[in-house]
Amino acid sequence: MFEYKFLNSNEMVLNKLVNDFSGFSKLDDLAKYTCDELLDLIQDMDAKISHEDVYRYVTWENNQLAITICFNSLGEFMHIEREVWKDLDVDISYTEED
Repeated sequence: MFEYKFLNSNEMVLNKLVNDFSGFSKLDDLAKYTCDELLDLIQDMDAKISHEDVYRYVTWENNQLAITICFNSLGEFMHIEREVWKDLDVDISYTEED
């Protein structure tokens, strides 16, 4: 009647990392979300908002990740501007040529 699935230790660690890493790890295609929706969904990271011309840039940051996303004046997703993976010392900036 009841079905149990026991996780091995590797699966438990992976599930904890995915769930604790950031709210972004639980989302699929970010282009489906508006700026306001992401601000509501990503509560486990600090958010800083800046404006440049008609674009809004939001940087979400915690002790493991910083990600900056560009939105248009209507709050629609445009592109990921930058990702910084702190533990891995990786800084990825995206340009139009990418």
